[in-house]
Amino acid sequence: MSRSVSLKREIGLLGSFSMGFADVGADVFLAIGIVALYAAGFSPLAFLIASICYITTGLVYAELSELYPYAGGAQVYGTKAGGDILGFLMGWAILLDYVLNIGLFSIASAGYLSFIFPWLKGTININGIVISRIGLAAFTIVIGLIIINIIGIKESSDFNIALVILTIVTELLVLSLGFLFAFNMDNFIEQLNYFGNVDPIKYVDYTGLLDVKTENFIYGVTLAMSSYIGIESIAQAAEETRNPWKHLHRAFKIGIVAVVFFTLAFSILALGVLGWETLSQEAYNPIASIASKIPVIGGFFAFGVAFVAFAINMVSTNTGVIGVSRVVYSMSRFDMLPKLFSKLHPRRATPYISIIIFSLIGGALALTGELHFVASLYNFGALLSYLLVNYSHIKLRNIDSEAYRNWKTPLNFKFKGREYSIVAIIGFLSTGTLFSLVVLYHPDGRILGSLWMALGLALFILYRKIKGQKIREHIARELIPPATPHLRTAILINPGIREEGIIQAIITQLPKIHRIFLLGRFELPKMKTNLEIINFIHSFEDELRELVEELTKYGYRAEYHLVIGDDNILKETIKDLHIDQIAIPSPKRGRRKTMEKRKGNRIYHGVEIIHLYL
Repeated sequence: MSRSVSLKREIGLLGSFSMGFADVGADVFLAIGIVALYAAGFSPLAFLIASICYITTGLVYAELSELYPYAGGAQVYGTKAGGDILGFLMGWAILLDYVLNIGLFSIASAGYLSFIFPWLKGTININGIVISRIGLAAFTIVIGLIIINIIGIKESSDFNIALVILTIVTELLVLSLGFLFAFNMDNFIEQLNYFGNVDPIKYVDYTGLLDVKTENFIYGVTLAMSSYIGIESIAQAAEETRNPWKHLHRAFKIGIVAVVFFTLAFSILALGVLGWETLSQEAYNPIASIASKIPVIGGFFAFGVAFVAFAINMVSTNTGVIGVSRVVYSMSRFDMLPKLFSKLHPRRATPYISIIIFSLIGGALALTGELHFVASLYNFGALLSYLLVNYSHIKLRNIDSEAYRNWKTPLNFKFKGREYSIVAIIGFLSTGTLFSLVVLYHPDGRILGSLWMALGLALFILYRKIKGQKIREHIARELIPPATPHLRTAILINPGIREEGIIQAIITQLPKIHRIFLLGRFELPKMKTNLEIINFIHSFEDELRELVEELTKYGYRAEYHLVIGDDNILKETIKDLHIDQIAIPSPKRGRRKTMEKRKGNRIYHGVEIIHLYL
């Protein structure tokens, strides 16, 4: 990995939340219509059952992403837990998920655009090849997102944030107006008489063990999971997130609550407003159809909702572009794929080759314009990776038991000296059950998904053979940095600072998880001779050395560095030392005459500032 060009930490808490909500929150604009086709009046129950997988797996990701804040997410966790083969297969499965995400949500985005421009619902003939206009519009969206992502992660994240805020406001507005003026309780109660669609549907591989409507409901549960896929997008951007140990678990938890609330609320509202049959017929733009039923403003409002739905599905597509490029970048960086894919743009610091190649694959899927086919494959890759992520969590709790965990999943217990998470165990069992049902009922997912995994394993073996490496050799696991053992905390020290005060502040306010970097900062004083300057530097260096020796006695890992020069020199030092946060010595609480006030926020060159009160 080159030190001159690396991924930039430019995403904050809002950016992390937006990354997850954009990928998962958009699903409700797509899934409620498809699920209703199969689960009928019990589609809210289908979503509720599927949410168990989402909640537990999301909390598992929240812990693991802070433990290993590196691009790659599941691929990294699997490699550390079970070795290179498991890590590769997890990365390959999630790679399928992201490629399909690009295809699925670009189609959904174009579908809502067709609500505004109905002529998009037709087809065009290009040299004898019939192409869906929705598919062509979806492909065009992918091309635009490729360009944005090559420009930079900050621009891509800002794009997500803006449209996610617009989406949340719109969703709240639709829910409020819909329940107040369009929801019919009698209609909703009537829908509860329909437990699954009674008619056979061509996409379902019926077993004959149960009646048709029950098997359709089960199929609907497996599709409902597509409304919860994408939470791992937050983890994929962990290496580009500021202070990941602080922000990531919060972003996951906020995202989980928001997504489950909106999904269940819209599935209930849709039944009371449209009924399951009408809802299933509006699979390409269900939320806009709900908005159209609001009295007086419905016709006009529906177009606005359709535009917002178009936008959020485009953002979800964008998150897929980010995710697919980061997982490929990670697999390449850790020698699971050719090094070409981990090459970063020299100025933009983005994995542009991975962005272009794998986004275009997703764009090619978008050209089909077929929602049901892509959704079936989408669930296969995601559920397989989620199953293995929960398994990895169970193992890593004990493999890296001494590593720093700022946050843990709740409901833990110890058995024979080992710690286990009930959340991870429930996640493993629930995702395993849903994955088994996907394999059982989805012929496209079962066949093509299995072929995808077999192809990946063959490529992994071939790549190892070409490089002269053993198939079971743990090369990638050795390349992955260790779990977060400490926080790299810089403390800015000015000449003449009172040693007793700074030592006392550190031992009372910073636990030993902090690795201390004392940055002795000053600009060269105006002295008459070089000898005076040298004596000044030596004196200051002695002060810093004494501080380090004293901190070592208290059990801290500490070192000092002289920073001689202006703000740019400090910026480069912080970057070179890979500082996680900066502690500013402050005289007392409430006094803000620090760098924080001068900069106008709590971020300094991409690193968060905390106060160290003397």
